[in-house]
Amino acid sequence: MVTKTDGSDLSDQVKAIQAELASLTDTIRKFGSEQASAGADALHNAAGRASETFRASADEARRRGQRVAEDIEGQITGNPVPAVLIAAGIGLFIGALIGRR
Repeated sequence: MVTKTDGSDLSDQVKAIQAELASLTDTIRKFGSEQASAGADALHNAAGRASETFRASADEARRRGQRVAEDIEGQITGNPVPAVLIAAGIGLFIGALIGRR
């Protein structure tokens, strides 16, 4: 059986296809935008975690440095004569190394 299609039927089909393509394009655009947003959020979160880790490490290093400085200060205060002699010996050694050049 052969059916005859007129121009209006074909025109309606073309319009329907165009509408579907427009809808598909919009869906793809939204999906791409969501993926980009998710990627940006993940990057932001990773940067935040790295910043927190770095800050915690810097604080720990500062605390350790303060403890070492306090320990050294305690040793110097408790034994001033040996501390001065050791410092003088280190100074003479460094002076000898620099003087050879």
